[in-house]
Amino acid sequence: MPTPTFRVRSAAPVLLCACLLAMTFASLAEARPNSIAADLRVVDPDHRALAEGTQLTGPVKIRTSRQADCFGPGTGGSGGKVSVPGSSALGQLANAGVGDDDVSRLGITDFFDFGLGICRIGSAVAPMTGYWYLKVNHAASFSGADQTTVRHGDEILWYLIEDFNDPIPDELELRAPATAEPGEPFGVRVTSWADNGDRSPAAGAIVTGADAPTDAQGRTTVTLTDRTAELHATRTGAIASNVEVVCTRALRKCPAGYATTVGGTKRADRITAGKGSERIIAGPGKDEIDARKGRAPDRINCGPGKDRLVISRKSTSRHRSCERVKLRR
Repeated sequence: MPTPTFRVRSAAPVLLCACLLAMTFASLAEARPNSIAADLRVVDPDHRALAEGTQLTGPVKIRTSRQADCFGPGTGGSGGKVSVPGSSALGQLANAGVGDDDVSRLGITDFFDFGLGICRIGSAVAPMTGYWYLKVNHAASFSGADQTTVRHGDEILWYLIEDFNDPIPDELELRAPATAEPGEPFGVRVTSWADNGDRSPAAGAIVTGADAPTDAQGRTTVTLTDRTAELHATRTGAIASNVEVVCTRALRKCPAGYATTVGGTKRADRITAGKGSERIIAGPGKDEIDARKGRAPDRINCGPGKDRLVISRKSTSRHRSCERVKLRR
């Protein structure tokens, strides 16, 4: 049955309702207690990314919605809060809403006895003819989102399919270098991931600013004309790829936080920035952030709570809402 986790090619709407429950890993991030850091991408039917980056997750409480009735009339939630234990795909999504308004409104129903159903992520609402499709490490999940375990370094993808009779689309993945020389062509590669996790070169994909569509090996070239370029790949009938930001090789010309985003939780998180230039949104809680790695500048928002930030004395990173800032070598 087509769900973030299950699928059938054809099914009656009532039967379908029972089933619809539900980047490069750029930084080493961990949280306490029991939180996990994994990549998260949420894509709407227009192939617009509602969320993309590294997101910490752990146990959460989520308020259900009476308007979450995409599984049929009368299937909306109770309006009360439900606990989602452990590190799950649904918990990660809820934690992403702490710092990302595009996914902060979730439409969750607790109508069913066997799990939670999801109808809405941000502005994207599943129609009764569709569902939120969930993949873990490029393969479809076969459990409800609240029961799909997220492990450190996993890649989680949500995509809203509007008609469950449509074929399951392949997922595109783009790989590009972090930096390049301005005015000189550089190579990128696009991979196509099937529903079952099989991969193949994505021929005929269109990459932002590329000289030509990808060849039979999924490769093409791009020329950097500005100090940064946001690249992504599209192909008819496929889920648009992740965004890769390429910056001029002279790092002093790169803006702070250009490379990727790291999101925290409402709890006390420990976040260690990676070597790339990251945008870190720690969220509430007594957070500890170590941003000494790498030469590229980070953009850090410690958020509410008594937070501690450690940065290099030579750092050009930008930070705010950090109560204690330590300068180290």
